[in-house]
Amino acid sequence: MFSLEEATRKLSEAEIESPRFEAQLLLMIALGVTRTQVLAGTYLPPTYDQETRFMALIEARTRRIPFAYLRGSQEFYGLEFVVSPSVLIPRPETESLVERVLEVARKKDGAFRFADVGTGTGCIPISILANTSPNVSAIAIDLSPLALEIALTNAKRHGVLQRVELLQTDLLQGVEAHSLDFIVSNPPYIETETLNTLEPEVRDHEPRLALDGGEDGLQIYRRLFPEIARVLKPKGSFAVEVGAGQAPAVSEIAERAGFQNLRVSRDFADIERVVEGELP
Repeated sequence: MFSLEEATRKLSEAEIESPRFEAQLLLMIALGVTRTQVLAGTYLPPTYDQETRFMALIEARTRRIPFAYLRGSQEFYGLEFVVSPSVLIPRPETESLVERVLEVARKKDGAFRFADVGTGTGCIPISILANTSPNVSAIAIDLSPLALEIALTNAKRHGVLQRVELLQTDLLQGVEAHSLDFIVSNPPYIETETLNTLEPEVRDHEPRLALDGGEDGLQIYRRLFPEIARVLKPKGSFAVEVGAGQAPAVSEIAERAGFQNLRVSRDFADIERVVEGELP
């Protein structure tokens, strides 16, 4: 069997940032044991199938396939979400979006319905629904049917399927006008030319549809805000994630679409990450 030392060496040669740590985690997956058992060496000798799986996982990681795809899940807002190469891997900074929606939803006594545009794993709406009362419901929207299959699996896993509608459409097409209280979205916002400079895990393995924001990274926002204005109720609100340095431009696009009380909040790294606003 590959030793941890050999696995660590292979990952290090592939320029994995924390090769020893990831080798331990991949061994945990292959053997179905805890990290404590791996560190202490208190696990049974691996079977042939387990050894083969560990070797395959190490080889896959040396090709810079994201660890989350190899594991098949990713933690987000305290919940574990199924992931696949069909969906963007949830990022910690996106938890800021969840916080903003929760702040609004928890103030509502009556029904509160929102939509997540470009839902991917469904991590945003599912996290919100899992932390609110039954009066809150959601539409999880994605253009990709494969992404919606993953979102369906996650909604079932976290017991919120009865409160979420899964909709395959482009942005908010087909959503009834003036029907929603809130829109949340983490749209593609990376400039097309920048994509090729990203880490191989992102550049080569995550879905480009979820990353490519066009020439200036703002293409989706220009299409999205008029649609948000159409489907929100009067005084309805939105919160969108933005890339570093994009908040002023996105705020301007939102203002031109008729939104007011625009504000920006920062993520845990002190980067302007969320733009919010509301209709008159």
